Amino acid sequence: MPFASSAYGQLRYITETVAGTTPTTGNGVNLRQTGLTTKAALSTVTSNEVRADRLSTGLTITDMNLDGGFNFELSGEEYDPFLESLLGSTFTHFGVAGLGAAFSMATTATTITASVATTGASIFTALPNGSWIKIVPPGAATAAVKAYFADRWFKVATTTATIITLDASTPITGVGIIGVTAAGYAISQSTVANGASLARSFTLEYAMTDINQFLPFRGMRANSMDLSLDVGSIITGSFGFLGQGHDGMVGATTLPGSPVASQALEVMNSVADVGAIYENGSSVLGGSSSFIKSVKLNIANNMRAQKAIGIFGNAGIGLGELAITGSMDIYVENANYYNKWLAGTTTSLALDMADAAGNGYLVEMDKVQFKDGGLNLGGRNDDTMLSLPFQAFYSPTTGRGIRLTRAVAA
Repeated sequence: MPFASSAYGQLRYITETVAGTTPTTGNGVNLRQTGLTTKAALSTVTSNEVRADRLSTGLTITDMNLDGGFNFELSGEEYDPFLESLLGSTFTHFGVAGLGAAFSMATTATTITASVATTGASIFTALPNGSWIKIVPPGAATAAVKAYFADRWFKVATTTATIITLDASTPITGVGIIGVTAAGYAISQSTVANGASLARSFTLEYAMTDINQFLPFRGMRANSMDLSLDVGSIITGSFGFLGQGHDGMVGATTLPGSPVASQALEVMNSVADVGAIYENGSSVLGGSSSFIKSVKLNIANNMRAQKAIGIFGNAGIGLGELAITGSMDIYVENANYYNKWLAGTTTSLALDMADAAGNGYLVEMDKVQFKDGGLNLGGRNDDTMLSLPFQAFYSPTTGRGIRLTRAVAA
């Protein structure tokens, strides 16, 4: 008889129609993860009865809390439903599911021109001014062209039906890229910004496949996400949830239908797959102003459990402030960032991540302030580092605090 091993196991989810109730139709979806942290915690009260033998008569289970989540290595499209739940909104897609129709493209440093205007959901004028796009080359493009566009995002300044004018901060550069006319190119963009509320919940179920036992957690809502970009590492993160119900370990799946396979896109890393980090509209990777050693990002909904008499678990989940925080560790080259912190300067940040094929995300925060300027002088054999915790706020200019742009390569 085998004992359960953590080397086995599959986490699955299904979106709920009624919060806290697992649907009876549809299919569960397999999730890629590197560690499950979801758990049920019981609250107990010991009897206060006074007895001649000085012993207590027992304890009573009075409540249950469900929290935790799972750790992951970032890959494209895999966690989109949780990103929507976290931000309280849904993705808006250009073209079909974020990929526009193919067109014949000609470029200058700041323009993308289609020989014939695309139509419908793929028309260029559907791209909002100030938004970010990826250019998806055709399969017949050279390896150099594919690598160039996979690493880069471009910011839209204005559009017509046939011309996208790019922001001056994100030009098209390079021999063999500018001035070439070729067919089969496409534009990719899907965006989701923070919304007021999206009451989306999930049933998460962990299958211990070696002993055929299952742990279902109902009414799970995305409460937080952490993302870490570190030198020489895979981009890692975690989702945290707050839930409503758990019925213990069971011998059969509680999810309907047959499991849908997870996505199979490349895991992203912090070396080849981070093309740029923009501060105040300018890329600061490999530039003359700074080099960055690590970036951390945290998005938190500050949810709270809502309790009610007669309900074992949570009657509901309450939303709190959407808090967007993070930090950057920067090699000190000059006074630029230290003095920005000291002066309380408001700036913007955008983090660019994409795999070798061009599938990825750009995280955009329009109003950012550095909260501290921790200067680490170290010892005589150390680099001088500047640690800059930051917080993102509502921007009245754009009407949001954070926006994610997703790109797909096919």
